[in-house]
Amino acid sequence: MADNTRDKLIEISVQLISVKGFNNTGLAEILGQAGVPKGSFYHYFKSKDDLGLAVIEYYGLSLREGLNTTLNSLSGSPLTRLRAYFDQVLAYVAPDYSRCNCLLGNLGQELALQSDVMRLAIHKHYEAVEKRLAECLADAKVQGELSASADEIILARMLFASWEGCLVRAKLEQSVQPLRDLLDLYFDKLLQA
Repeated sequence: MADNTRDKLIEISVQLISVKGFNNTGLAEILGQAGVPKGSFYHYFKSKDDLGLAVIEYYGLSLREGLNTTLNSLSGSPLTRLRAYFDQVLAYVAPDYSRCNCLLGNLGQELALQSDVMRLAIHKHYEAVEKRLAECLADAKVQGELSASADEIILARMLFASWEGCLVRAKLEQSVQPLRDLLDLYFDKLLQA
């Protein structure tokens, strides 16, 4: 758990909002789990929306860091490393369907029409993830793994959007098979040079 109160509030909020959503998670519940008095909350955040922005930033940076760490540290071709990243996520979510979750995707669905500030904060992280995926796909083109005519930007956007949709489908079916099907289709069929 976090060393300081602000980080603790963010981490507990990530856990609660991942399950209940932003609008259904109350400050009293967050503060109760954190053991923080209500007056202290306003020392760290101006409002619940301010906390929401901090949650988006924390989660978005964590997602991007995990992607970068995997793509930068594994050996193998670009597509092998990219598939390995998604396989790692799949291995994490497989034992527990409640993990079939992307907080950015959930919050995007919940808040995009309610708050432009939050929508833009989420979109910033989506674009950063898609950019990193596109960089890996561009490397795959250079190495001949991907057709030279392939548009890595569109492929990256579609991969991430499809992954987000399959996370929802996996929760509905209580099965990770939609995620497996997507990875097999994408890496074994669509991305073949």
